[in-house]
Amino acid sequence: MDFYEVVKKRRSYRVFKPDMPEDDKVNRILEAARLAPTWANMQGMHYIVVKDPETVKGVWKAVGQRKKFAEAPMYVVGVISESGSGTNTNGIKYFPLDCGICFEHLILAATAEGLATCWIGWFNETKVKKVLEIPEDFRVMAITPLGYPVKEKGEVIERKPIEEIVHYDKF
Repeated sequence: MDFYEVVKKRRSYRVFKPDMPEDDKVNRILEAARLAPTWANMQGMHYIVVKDPETVKGVWKAVGQRKKFAEAPMYVVGVISESGSGTNTNGIKYFPLDCGICFEHLILAATAEGLATCWIGWFNETKVKKVLEIPEDFRVMAITPLGYPVKEKGEVIERKPIEEIVHYDKF
């Protein structure tokens, strides 16, 4: 699939078929995330692939989403330690940005593979860390269910015109 088609096709899915994605697809998706650029090439991101049904259920409970995502066959959890990235001259820590770049690579690659995702930002980090035995110095920054969509979503979601958001030379 052409890159721009992937970008246009990417959507957030909350209902999944129970079918487990094939390992080769999952591996290609993880490889895309691994290749993402990070601060000073520190490569601080780690990915937890959650396939065990009981562990999947534990992550789902930590997300606290009632019926949403209940049928997802698996999750990918992105974690990074603050020391796994840098800090800019304004004192802004870049570990969230590193995660964002890596996880967007992952989600776009999943779209290219015909899989559905939904970047989850609402979760109980303490519960997720306990379920997945994540070391204390790592932060859970991103979670996505991964699977096949029950049904495809429609075409392009309406976005602001480019003239409203792009500025040349000055704001």
